[in-house]
Amino acid sequence: MRFRDRREAGERLALRLRPLRGDRAVVLGLSEGGLVVAGEIADVLGAPLDILLTGRIEAAGPPPTTLGAVGEGGLVVWDHDAIRRFDIDPAELAQLLADARAGLARQVAVYRHTVAPAAIAGRTVVLADDGAATGTTAHTAIRVLRARQVRRIVLAVPVAQTDVADRLGREVDQFVCLRPVAWLHAVGNSYRKFSAVADTEALELLHREPRLPTEARR
Repeated sequence: MRFRDRREAGERLALRLRPLRGDRAVVLGLSEGGLVVAGEIADVLGAPLDILLTGRIEAAGPPPTTLGAVGEGGLVVWDHDAIRRFDIDPAELAQLLADARAGLARQVAVYRHTVAPAAIAGRTVVLADDGAATGTTAHTAIRVLRARQVRRIVLAVPVAQTDVADRLGREVDQFVCLRPVAWLHAVGNSYRKFSAVADTEALELLHREPRLPTEARR
């Protein structure tokens, strides 16, 4: 099964997430592409929509190794096991953190100039992306959300590699995946249309007037 595009994938996920109506959930897109998926879910739930901005702290590869993440407001989450395993010295960690903060600052400059971050502490958060091939980005985001003291995390993706889905499912309170597959070389292979999502398109989604649940496509 291939999805027509991210919007169709989001519509299908939204049908599975309808029980969350009335739960005061916030829907977050985990990337520009994930924001397109998240927008469809937010419409059905009648929930606020936002994008989760994080910067991964990575050591050079191949493949790159994620050592932690930096979130908006200066929040830093470290993967201490990875740091010990790869014997990263403090000076290198400081430089990698500075690089991650610089990358996040560029995102914040684009998105937070006109869009304030949604309040998520104590709330149910639906974290949506257009797929999970390795799960690294989702894992990083989950740790950031836990540190921001959300009440409950629901991770929703149209497609994920089976072993990745199993691992991510243990990290969140609820995991919804429409199409687990044994091998996922690239997320885009699960879509007939998978073009890049420009910042302008993502900002249009964040600025649009939310539709009432009764107005969302069925």
